[in-house]
Amino acid sequence: MAFCKYSSSLINSETIMIDAKFLNDYLPTAPNECMKVYLFGLLKCQNSASWDNTIDNFENVLGLSKQDVINCFLYWQEQNLVQILDNNGEYEIRYLPVKDNIKTLKKIESKKYASFIQELQDIITGRQITPNEFYKYIDFVETYKVNPCDFNMIVKFCVEKKGNNINSNYILTVAKTWAEEGVRTAEKIEQRIEDLTLATSDLNSVAKALKFKGNLSIEHQQMYEKWVKTFGFNLNNIVLIAKKVSSKTKNYSFEMLDKRLTKYYELKLFSFGEIEQYEANKSSLISLAKEINKLLGVYYESVDNEIDTYVVPWQNRGFSPDTLTRIARYCFSSNVRSLSGMDEVVQKFYKLGLTSIVSINEYLGEVLEVDKKIKDILTKLNIDRRVNTYDRSFYRTWTYTYKFGDDIIDYALELAKNKVNSMQYANAILSDWHDKKLTTLDEIKKQKIDLTPQEKPKMNTTSFRQREFTDEELSALFDNLDEIDL
Repeated sequence: MAFCKYSSSLINSETIMIDAKFLNDYLPTAPNECMKVYLFGLLKCQNSASWDNTIDNFENVLGLSKQDVINCFLYWQEQNLVQILDNNGEYEIRYLPVKDNIKTLKKIESKKYASFIQELQDIITGRQITPNEFYKYIDFVETYKVNPCDFNMIVKFCVEKKGNNINSNYILTVAKTWAEEGVRTAEKIEQRIEDLTLATSDLNSVAKALKFKGNLSIEHQQMYEKWVKTFGFNLNNIVLIAKKVSSKTKNYSFEMLDKRLTKYYELKLFSFGEIEQYEANKSSLISLAKEINKLLGVYYESVDNEIDTYVVPWQNRGFSPDTLTRIARYCFSSNVRSLSGMDEVVQKFYKLGLTSIVSINEYLGEVLEVDKKIKDILTKLNIDRRVNTYDRSFYRTWTYTYKFGDDIIDYALELAKNKVNSMQYANAILSDWHDKKLTTLDEIKKQKIDLTPQEKPKMNTTSFRQREFTDEELSALFDNLDEIDL
């Protein structure tokens, strides 16, 4: 049985879009979870026969319990927007046309809210409050369990900010936002109003720096509160940033400043000095980003997002421009030709503690030296292919764990030559000798035991510092960079 479906009257109306009346009259006061459930159900109604039109899917996708989902639909049933049918424990939700709700409002106790209604009208003196507006206010206090007197504190604050002609949607949006943040009691509402009031003088300083000539609203105050409390910027830095950007751009708005501060926050730039340095380096960052793109063989009309997402974080990890362009060349040579692919390579180098050209070259040189030895081993076993992760794992075990020298390894290769799975066969022979504690070729041939270990051979890495690697070498290395461990 389908969990959600349209009622016959809604199907006949052929209306599948969200009704404007719903957005205007119900969205401002509906709890967030109820909105999610209603809209998700509306989506399922468009194909009610689909296999995932079940309450279980609501639970999985929305992260709500089944009872939470039913409670949300009970809320909408009270609004006369859905009808809940219970068929022996199996629920069916039928969506009703929004226009049906206009005829029948939820019953309220008029005497219970008489003083509340009168006080509301005394606060909003610029116009006559309609019965439907009173109903929305009462529905809000009942839904969010807010004391009517406390709600009127919010209304008074909004009127002081917006004037007597303030509309109900603005009041309900502010009240809902605060309620969702847990600001529902008189004490918390007073504290929020006090915080916003204290921020007014600071906000005026920001507005002056922006050359903003409009009226400051609650939205502006909430932006400022976010910049200070969530992002951690202080007033002085905000004003300095506002002055700097408004001096270069006409009609610079609070919304544009909010986007800029959000970007600085994401880039972990908090002081004005850090931000100035970032902006001063912007031209060089643009040049670096374009050079990286050129080396990778990609093109983007704008590199702003690339700089914020990749280039600045790479440099913050200690990679110089020269190192990044060198890595870009490495990536192109090894068929890694995207920014996301290069980012993976950069992160692998970073985890290995390799952030300079010299250290990266030394590392790759050592790996290639080992790969050459492994390639010789494959040749001796008549194996014609590239070195892979398993080969490196075997070789590391033989040389670093077992501490066998080339003579013992060569003897094992001679025994394994032309065998099926000869590499694995050689590994089995060497493992057996290690288990028997045989450490020299003479002892292996005579089956005598000598526990004296051999020293790990040291490599001369000085020749790797300035060398360039071939495309074939780089391709082999980058395919297995995260698996290599010297």
